Amino acid sequence: MKIFLFIMILMTNLIYASTTTVQYDVDLSAVGTIGKASMSKVQQNGNYVITLHAQAIGIAAKMTKERSDTYISQGTFDGDEFVPDVLVVKRETNDKVKYTVYTFDHINKVVQKENTQIKRVSSNSLDIKSLRIVATEKEEFSFSSKTNEYYARNDIVSLFFNSRHYMASMSAGERKTLRAVGIKSDEGEVMVTLPAKEVSNNDLFGVAIDKDNFENGKGELLVSLDADGFPSIATINDIALYGDVVGKRIYTELASN
Repeated sequence: MKIFLFIMILMTNLIYASTTTVQYDVDLSAVGTIGKASMSKVQQNGNYVITLHAQAIGIAAKMTKERSDTYISQGTFDGDEFVPDVLVVKRETNDKVKYTVYTFDHINKVVQKENTQIKRVSSNSLDIKSLRIVATEKEEFSFSSKTNEYYARNDIVSLFFNSRHYMASMSAGERKTLRAVGIKSDEGEVMVTLPAKEVSNNDLFGVAIDKDNFENGKGELLVSLDADGFPSIATINDIALYGDVVGKRIYTELASN
């Protein structure tokens, strides 16, 4: 609870700071729009808070129990690099909500991980007196705390915004392994690739992802960045049975600054 209070206090202190907020539609080629997403970045006096929220809609919401995911990265700047102090991940469906809080100790190269889950459980019983089925619902609470399996300087959010910083030294076509807390892979590793020379620039890169669900056996997220560091478009091609997934920035209103 201290972590959440700290973030709320920091957000209040940054309310008049430099703020950028953008919106996205997420489309599946075989279905249409399946989600909405937003990203906001607040920064002042060497501190930052970045929030990413994604919400399933339509048929996707029905299939995922109204799932929504929120990521909050809070930290400081080291030059032009985002360095996280805390990452909060919230995953919610219509029957449970789970919070995962990662706290960084960069000096000792340790990350503490806390999990909190509240699950809504329904059960039926027979009321002998009335001979009726009585439905009851209760909440089950669980908590755990441990040292994370690995240390990384970045979290999943800061790594994205630091992409230009890390790729500045990469050549066209080069692949590099980076690490970030919050990524679901061994030791938080993720492979990034710069495109071939003829299309190479610091605003376009690829991220290798789980290949098991792809028609051609190769999974890659292609991301194109706008000048403000937010993605203009992100594409995953050839997902088995579903086709392509495309996230597009909505430009109907300019980002607030």
